[in-house]
Amino acid sequence: MVNHSIKLYLLALAGAISITDARRIFRSCNDVPATVSGIYDIRPINATKTFGVLCEQGFGGRWLVIQNRYDGQENFNRSWADYKNGFGVVGSEFWLGLDKLHQITTVDEYELLVWMGDFKDYEAYQKYKLFAVANEADNYRLTLDGWRDGTAGESHYVYRDQQFTTFDRDNDKSMMNCAVEMGSGYWHFDCGTSIDRSNLNGIYGNKILSRGRGFWWGGFGAVSNPLKKSKMMIRTRIKY
Repeated sequence: MVNHSIKLYLLALAGAISITDARRIFRSCNDVPATVSGIYDIRPINATKTFGVLCEQGFGGRWLVIQNRYDGQENFNRSWADYKNGFGVVGSEFWLGLDKLHQITTVDEYELLVWMGDFKDYEAYQKYKLFAVANEADNYRLTLDGWRDGTAGESHYVYRDQQFTTFDRDNDKSMMNCAVEMGSGYWHFDCGTSIDRSNLNGIYGNKILSRGRGFWWGGFGAVSNPLKKSKMMIRTRIKY
C-alpha cells in the first residue's frame, strides 16, 4: 500500500497539488505565502493537533477546502467515525472531518463557497456568507447564513441548523434515516429531492439513481444532472 507521504509526492509530480514546507505551521489559509494552491500544515488556536489542509488560491484565494470530489475514487457513504475524523487524502478526493471543521470555524467567522461541475463540463458556484459547525455533543449542527451570489441556484440554505446524519447515526427530521436513503452522510433536513435540496456527498457516477442517491445540486439540474466534481471551501470573512 502506498503510504500518505509517497501518495502526496506522486500527486505533486502529476501536477495535481503542490507540497509546501512541512516545517512551517500556519493558523489558517489566510497566512500561507504562496499564490498557488497547495497543502499546508495549520493549527487553529483551539486545536490540539496540527493537520494538513488544501489551500485553494483560485476563486479569489485564501480558501480552505473541506470537501473535494472529481473522479469517484473515494467512497463518501461513510460512518459517523469517518465523517468525524475525516477520510481520503488531502489533495485528492477527501472530507476534512467534522472535528476539524468545528475547531476551525469556532475561532473566526467563515463564509462558504460551493463550486461544482457536471459531466457536460458546465461549471457553477454558490456562496454563503456564514458557515460554522458545532461540536460533537450537538451532533455537529450546521450554522449557515443566507446566500450571497452564485450561478448554481440556491440549494443549501434548507440545511441550516441541522445536525449531521450518517447511516449509523440518525439525526435528521425525517421518519427515515436520510443518510441511508440518500447514500450519503450530511446535514440532511429530510430526504427530499426538490430544487432547494442537494446531495454533495451522494453516490458518484453519471447515471441517474433512484431516491436521489446520486451526487447532485438542486438548482443545477438536480437528480437529472449528476455532478462530476465539487469543492466545498471556507474562508474567513475578515482578514487578520
